[in-house]
Amino acid sequence: MNRFLMVLIPVGFSVFSLVREARATPVHDYIFTITGVVTAEDGTPTKDAEITLEVNGPVYKGVELIKTVKSTTDDTGGFVFTYISHKRCVKYSITVSKEGFESQTVSGTSPPTSHHTIHLKRTNDFR
Repeated sequence: MNRFLMVLIPVGFSVFSLVREARATPVHDYIFTITGVVTAEDGTPTKDAEITLEVNGPVYKGVELIKTVKSTTDDTGGFVFTYISHKRCVKYSITVSKEGFESQTVSGTSPPTSHHTIHLKRTNDFR
């Protein structure tokens, strides 16, 4: 009987340690949000400017990993990108372009929520 217990006890501890290690570690989800307004130098809202978001980290739209996303500004020059991330402070860059204006790139980290006010300069192209 003692020999049986001497074999059973180490086996029991081994199984217990495997089960203990198999527990999932908690994952925190964070809301990755970037908002902004694009205007001309005089403050006029810039409608239909192309916004390109490039992300350097784990950011998801549902289960789809996001690296680059394009959108356009609305009637007020506004834009919003909202996704989910498992990390805080994911680096990103936004490039804004519109015909007749110089492109502009800004960068930051999110979360927390980032807001940008971008003033585009008109090009000096008089064709």
